[in-house]
Amino acid sequence: MNPLAFGLMGFDFAMWLTAFNLLGIGAASKPGDPSPTKTVGAAGSLAGAITLLFAAIWFVVGQPFGKDAGAVHALFSSITGMYGLLWIGVFAVQVFNFDWRPIANVCPLMALIQAIQIIAVFYLLGTSSIHIWIVNAVLASYLVVLIMFWRLLYGKLGARPVGWWGILTVIGTIYLQFFGGGIFPTP
Repeated sequence: MNPLAFGLMGFDFAMWLTAFNLLGIGAASKPGDPSPTKTVGAAGSLAGAITLLFAAIWFVVGQPFGKDAGAVHALFSSITGMYGLLWIGVFAVQVFNFDWRPIANVCPLMALIQAIQIIAVFYLLGTSSIHIWIVNAVLASYLVVLIMFWRLLYGKLGARPVGWWGILTVIGTIYLQFFGGGIFPTP
């Protein structure tokens, strides 16, 4: 089993629901109605956190790439684990109405780590495959969304551009889920 497909399904849920919330789609409620943001937290962010952390642990414990590919599965554990931990924080903020600024403050660090992970993908897997270039383009879209969230959470960027970029990251993540997750052969 390749845990990437499972982990990225949760990431898709988390990012899709968050993007729609940022775009204002299904985000309005009347006084006394349940909070759409809490629902996004419970149905999206928590689902993303659980599946991504499961994948991160599986990459280390299950060694799905074989014993000789230690660096590759460590890299994928690093990527899925980083986002799993982020979605735990986002879930807590959304559901318990905590302060967003600490989430904002971790975004630049994560963007730096994501840049290193992109370099690591090229280092470990080469540059000759179109699949690897697509994988890194998707990872780069995550780097951009992290910077956008940082700016959004400090009031320097509106919600709509972040919401639209979030939709684009989901589209890229679907590629990773189905091709990187081993469901379809890579191009």
